Amino acid sequence: MEGKLHHAIILTACVVVLAGSFALELEDGELYMLGFRWPMHCPLYEFFGIKCALCGLTRSLCLTAEGRLGEAFGMHLLGPVIFLFICVQIPYRIAAVKVGPKRVSRKVKKISAYLTVALLLLMVINWLIYLGGLVL
Repeated sequence: MEGKLHHAIILTACVVVLAGSFALELEDGELYMLGFRWPMHCPLYEFFGIKCALCGLTRSLCLTAEGRLGEAFGMHLLGPVIFLFICVQIPYRIAAVKVGPKRVSRKVKKISAYLTVALLLLMVINWLIYLGGLVL
């Protein structure tokens, strides 16, 4: 059962991701924050040369925050869509924390849940297509 804490955690995560999208800068394919190179990289890609389902998503979110949508879609096909999804989650989660989850419309909850599942499925499908291209 979802409570205020559940929504507060998701709200915090969404705000952190959006803030990071605006704070990180992309230069020559590398991410920087405050002039320092971002240290995180995908271990699957680093060790095996295979992209995971999230590879390129951080760069895509940063490019989306800069309004460079064409490049953002090139980094991760779902990046700009996920960016929009996160933006929409913020007012929903604020309302759920403020008035309580039980007072949020059942329809809004269902739409949010369906969108979450749809995005997760699209990410898996996108990754399977990528993996299929490696095999075929």
